[in-house]
Amino acid sequence: MNSGGGRSVFADAGTQVVQLDRGRCAILRFTGQCTPLLVEWTLKSLRPFKTPVAINARELSGIDAPFVQALLDHAGRKHPIALVSPPAAMIDLLDQMAAREKIPMFSGEEAIQENGSLPDSLAQERLALQELYSRFKINPLWRKVDQDQTWLCALCGLEVDDVRFWPAKGPEAASLRNVRRHLMADCMAWKAGRQQPLPASVLDQFLTEVNARKASEDAERKKKLSQEIETLQSRVNDMQEIERSVNQAQRRQLHLIPVDPAPDEIADIAVIYRPLQAVSGDFLDFYSLEDNRFGVAIGDVSGHGVETAIVMGMAKMAFRVRSQAIGSLRDLMTYANHDLFLELRRTAFITGVFAIIDRDTYQMTYIRAGHPKPLLKRKKGGCVELEGQGLPFGVDKGPRFSAGLEEQAVDLEPGDILLLYTDGVIEAGPATAQFGVERLIEAFQQAPADGTARVVLKHIADAVDAFVGQGVMGDDVTLICLKLK
Repeated sequence: MNSGGGRSVFADAGTQVVQLDRGRCAILRFTGQCTPLLVEWTLKSLRPFKTPVAINARELSGIDAPFVQALLDHAGRKHPIALVSPPAAMIDLLDQMAAREKIPMFSGEEAIQENGSLPDSLAQERLALQELYSRFKINPLWRKVDQDQTWLCALCGLEVDDVRFWPAKGPEAASLRNVRRHLMADCMAWKAGRQQPLPASVLDQFLTEVNARKASEDAERKKKLSQEIETLQSRVNDMQEIERSVNQAQRRQLHLIPVDPAPDEIADIAVIYRPLQAVSGDFLDFYSLEDNRFGVAIGDVSGHGVETAIVMGMAKMAFRVRSQAIGSLRDLMTYANHDLFLELRRTAFITGVFAIIDRDTYQMTYIRAGHPKPLLKRKKGGCVELEGQGLPFGVDKGPRFSAGLEEQAVDLEPGDILLLYTDGVIEAGPATAQFGVERLIEAFQQAPADGTARVVLKHIADAVDAFVGQGVMGDDVTLICLKLK
C-alpha cells in the first residue's frame, strides 16, 4: 500500500509506518499511537537497513522510553540514524536518558538533500539554523510572540504553535528547528523567496488581533481566527507598499534628526540615536538663538511604532517653532505643551528637556518636563544630576503644567561635559536588573577625561551593550553629549 508517495511497511490498529526513499536515505514516517507491537517492530526492522535512516515520529502520540531506546540501539550501529522534526515528548525522553547528542536531528524532511546524504544534509542544517539564530538575535521583528509566547512568523504573519519562547531569550534549539520546519513546509512567503520581515506595523496588527481573540476564544473562535489569518496571508504581497512606506518614513525621520550635528563654538557635540524599530519616538534638536545663545532639546514620546514617530515629528516642530519666539524658557515650554496637547488628546505623552546656553557667560538655563535628569560632569571633578520638576507634555492642558515647571540655572565652564539621554538607556536590560542611573553615572565618570564628545558616548554605549549582552533592548536609545570648549 502507498501513502504520500511512499509504501506502508507497518500497519496495526490505526498505527502506520510509511517508508520513503530519498537517495541513499530511507525516511520512516510514523503515525498513530506508539504501542509495544510498534516498538518490537522497530527493534527488528531497523537492523536490516544498510543505508542511513531518518525517523519522522512527529505524528506519533504516546512515545515512550522503550521506543526511544529502540532508536538509540540502532544509533550505535554502523549505519547512521537521524530524527526528523522530533516532538517535544521524544526530546524530553532523550534528555532524561542523557542521550540527546547521540542522534542528530533535522528540522523537517525537506532538510534532507535529494541525494540522501545525511552528513551533507546535517552540515546544511547547522548553517541554516545558525543563520536563523542570527536573524532572531539581530532583528526584533523575528521575536514577535503573542500572549501565550507563541511565535508569529515574521515573513507570513502566521502563528506557529510549536514555537514558543520569551522574546528576551529567543527560541531554543528545538524551537529553532520548528521555525525552519515551518519555513520549509508551511510558509508561503519563504517559498516565494521573501527574506525580509513584514513591517512592524503589519506584524503588530496581526499580533493585536491574535491576542484579542485569544482572550475569550472558544473552539469556534479558533476556527474563525484561522480562517482570518489565512485571508490575511493571501494579502501578504499587497503589504509591500506598506513596507515601502515604512522604509520611507524611516528615511524621512533620520533626515529630521541631527544625528551628526554641526560643530558649534560653545561645545563639541556628539549623538547616539538607536531606534528600537524602523521609526523612533525619541527626538533631539539643536538651535542657534538670539543674543548669542545655543539651545539643545531631547524628548521621548510614549509608545512605539509609526504613530509615535508622527507625534515625534510634531513635537520636534513645536519645539523648533516656539524656540524662535521671544520670551522665557518657561513660556517656550508652556506654548509647546499647548500646541501638543491639542494633538495628543490624552492618548500619549512626551517627556523632554530643553536647555539654553549663553555663549558669552556660559550660564545654562533648562527645564525638565518629566524626563530623566541630565548629568553634568565637571572638569574639576565630580558628576551631578541636574534637578528640576515638571510634568510631561500632554498631561495637562496648560495651567497645572505651567505651574509645575521649574526653570533652573547652572554655570558651566570650559571642559565641563553635559549628558542628555532618554530612558531607554537606564531601562536597558531585564526589568529585574536594568542598567540604571548609577551604572550610567559610573560609565560617564570613567569615560576618558581628555576624550572628545564622541569618545565619551562610545564609552557609555559600550558599557550599556556589555551590560545587556545577549539580551534585547526594550526601548529607543538616544544620548547627547556636549563638551564645553
